[in-house]
Amino acid sequence: MDAPTCAIAEYATSLRYESLQPSSVDAAIRRLIDSVACALGALESRPAIVTRTIAATGSSSFGASVFGLSHATTPEYAAFANTAMVRFLDYNDTGIGGHPSDMIAAILALAEPRHATGRDVIRALHAAYETYAAMRRGGLHGALLSERHVDQAAAIFGGVAGAGAVLGLDVPRMGNAIALAMTPGLPLRVTRTGAISDWKGCATAHCAMTSVFAARLAEQGLTGPPRPFEGTAGLCQMLGIGPLDLGDIGRPRSGLGAIESTALKYYPVNYSAQGPVHSALALRDQFRLDEVERVTVSLHRGGWHEIGGGAGDRDEKWNPGTRESADHSIAYAIAVALADGDVNVDSFGAARRGDPALHALMQKVVAQEDPRLTREHAGELPRWPSRVDIDLKDGRRVSREAGPPKGHPLNPMSDAELEAKYWRMSDRALPRSAGQRLLETLWSLQTLSDVAALTEQFRRAGTGG
Repeated sequence: MDAPTCAIAEYATSLRYESLQPSSVDAAIRRLIDSVACALGALESRPAIVTRTIAATGSSSFGASVFGLSHATTPEYAAFANTAMVRFLDYNDTGIGGHPSDMIAAILALAEPRHATGRDVIRALHAAYETYAAMRRGGLHGALLSERHVDQAAAIFGGVAGAGAVLGLDVPRMGNAIALAMTPGLPLRVTRTGAISDWKGCATAHCAMTSVFAARLAEQGLTGPPRPFEGTAGLCQMLGIGPLDLGDIGRPRSGLGAIESTALKYYPVNYSAQGPVHSALALRDQFRLDEVERVTVSLHRGGWHEIGGGAGDRDEKWNPGTRESADHSIAYAIAVALADGDVNVDSFGAARRGDPALHALMQKVVAQEDPRLTREHAGELPRWPSRVDIDLKDGRRVSREAGPPKGHPLNPMSDAELEAKYWRMSDRALPRSAGQRLLETLWSLQTLSDVAALTEQFRRAGTGG
């Protein structure tokens, strides 16, 4: 094996539940609750319907549950369909690059047929998150991948580490699983440029599916390229970079494990829009909408690049034709916040996007990078700072600056706030009694002797409970 493959394989296979801090165990449970909520909220989305339809054609004696599907399907189909639902609303966790909870469904898809315990799942989640974070720190950070036109690749590495941990792979088999996942599975950045398609919410679902399949192949003895990172025509050569340094995999940063370093989302928009949306909502009572002359949103460089037209895609961001484009548009998020007094999962429908008055308000929004905010954002635990300045026609200016948004590790959501988010999503898909039963099972994850007691409840979504 090359050094990165060996580092991941040795870490993921040696991790023990008993070594985890109680705060990290709690963080894992909270991320699972958040992810299940996101999936329930997306139950009737187009990607959910399409992937559930395909999943319904599969069956397996080693089967796994899908949200809203009455019978078990293959682990691969379950991983894809469930991840697509977790990801669709752009409402799941973030903070160490991308959305690491996109890996959770891969772990559950193998945990269920293996009759794994809740503690096994928590251990696998930590293996996945720590691998994900180590890859970003070790050289595969977002700026590099964007420049090399690769999408959120860390999900493939963390996903297969978590999947392999659930299966109990040894080091050689884990090394093969990593190679079998990454060699065919790295996604293209075109997913997130220009007009955004359904695939934005499915790219990491493909990573999850590939992770599951690769882990199963390796378990049965199939081998992959032994040097997928450092070998000739391997990942490092393809990206034109030097060796990756994964020597600190699993080491806490700023006193937090990787899973504790992620942030939950209070609003269903890109994370760089969380602070500006909160600021806009806090300011809107100080003026009438028809008094607004200009809204200037200042962001750190990454946020401006992602949602503010900094990637040369301003036309698409200020005229979003799809839900996926709208939730990655700072102009749209700010306009909805000012016009409606809220930003929720219903804010992105076709009728709302097509409102001429909302479109006119969007054109008053200007986004810019502020170098000071870029400096504030940098560090082991990015702070996601932002500023909103609203200039009014009478010459007044109202302003608000925001630090770490609600849900950030430095500004965490309380259990009550997390449950409120869960209920907003669960009530769309389950009767209250079934939703309560599911929530209680989620909170008790670490005591479950068989995680199927949790995952089999996913099948009741959308069926009346």
